[in-house]
Amino acid sequence: MSADSSPPSAPEETPPASAVPSAELSRLWFALDRRAWTFLTVVPAHPGAPALDAAQALMEAGSPYPEPPLRLVDATGIEPAGAPRLVQEVRRRVEQGERVIVVIDSLLTHPASLPLALAADTALLCITLGETDFGSAEKTLRLVGADRFAGSVTFPRPSKKQRRADSDKKKKKP
Repeated sequence: MSADSSPPSAPEETPPASAVPSAELSRLWFALDRRAWTFLTVVPAHPGAPALDAAQALMEAGSPYPEPPLRLVDATGIEPAGAPRLVQEVRRRVEQGERVIVVIDSLLTHPASLPLALAADTALLCITLGETDFGSAEKTLRLVGADRFAGSVTFPRPSKKQRRADSDKKKKKP
């Protein structure tokens, strides 16, 4: 692998400074904070689980606590060669004092994301009620190691209207 000092191709965000999270999100934040993580991966239990929504909710929950700085990295769609480079970039950011939340694809359909899940201090499993089957969740836990997960976050099944809107968004992406 050649040395590459360019920033990762994944878009990054910083949390809004004035957001006030709900009590539920605050409890989630503090439950995760007990793990003293600096690199957290949000892992969908099945393809299509809203891992990015979960990560954005964590950004909202962490926004009132600006130190250390919090960063979100969307690593969905990462190529196999890109995962090790992104792990190095995240570790560099952690060494500079940041906390980094990385969103990945389902490991069941996109195994290139596994190095990110394994490199993280902890992981959060993202489950969609009524869609995530037990076998997919169990296999995901085995791939990463159940002890590496701080817990899970659940989302309701999206309505047909929401699924259609999500499908339309994907079609419009270049």
